[in-house]
Amino acid sequence: MNPPPPRKTELSGPATGNEAFQLLSDETRLAILQALWEADDPVDETPIRFADLRERVGVDDPGRLNYHLNQLADNFVRRTEEGYELMDSGKRIVRMLLSGTAIDDPEIEPVAVDISCWYCGGQPEWSYREGWRYLECTNCEARCVESFPPGVISKSEFPPSGLRDRTPNEINEADRIWGAHRRALVMDGVCPECAGEMPVTSVSVCDDHQPDWEEYQFCENCGSIFWMLVSHVCERCKYQWRMPTLFYPSRHPAVVAFFYDHGIEFDLATYEQRAQLLDFEEELLSEDPLRIRISVPLEDDRLWLTYDERMEPVDVTR
Repeated sequence: MNPPPPRKTELSGPATGNEAFQLLSDETRLAILQALWEADDPVDETPIRFADLRERVGVDDPGRLNYHLNQLADNFVRRTEEGYELMDSGKRIVRMLLSGTAIDDPEIEPVAVDISCWYCGGQPEWSYREGWRYLECTNCEARCVESFPPGVISKSEFPPSGLRDRTPNEINEADRIWGAHRRALVMDGVCPECAGEMPVTSVSVCDDHQPDWEEYQFCENCGSIFWMLVSHVCERCKYQWRMPTLFYPSRHPAVVAFFYDHGIEFDLATYEQRAQLLDFEEELLSEDPLRIRISVPLEDDRLWLTYDERMEPVDVTR
């Protein structure tokens, strides 16, 4: 007799999502969170006294401050015998504000960076606008996705706070690491926004895939240069991510070992090795059940990985 499936944990908290938004809609409460954040010392976490907090926030009426503290208590602020301190949820709110995602809208004009276009080997330029970073090739008009302007070889979200006190090349490197870890989380089924469950919701296979590989132009039938695309959607916050199936072998230890045996420390997070994806070959073995085989060639050697509808590997052959 099979055991029953494990029950998913159901969490209940002091405030729902709507209530949390309402709690943070007051300027005094936001000022309290900021004051507690500024008073926080990660090395010496000592709560701040009521009188000190009142002075930092600039509230003359003690009753008014106490009222707002009561509204924040159990959700964002912890009251102790020594005073008040931010809960982790409160710290996340302040970090979001400090990251600039809620207040800043900076722009950086295109500037050359020390990498090569993985399509043509030309010189890309890095730019930033409307919360997105862009890599645009100055040598080709590659358009791997229909929604990208010509020449944009990569586009992704990046917090404005990551721009501060960095050169363009340092920003580009931070962006590379940021994106690689977020992509790895998605492939592992964990939402990079809220840590909720983020399963594969669909695997799209173009029925008549005809991209122009010579000019690196997307297929007009599916809107992508890639034949097969995987979609993940977070069950908690609805965050979505879509990427080619070709990324998934990079997470398998057999692939890392395969390249290592040939003297290559393989890491698709690096721009230099991103071009390796273009050498991977896909094969649709069956549609029901879905089975996709990806071939990884290297010199005179080859590695095959077969995936199911959840993009879980079911077979590895060398």
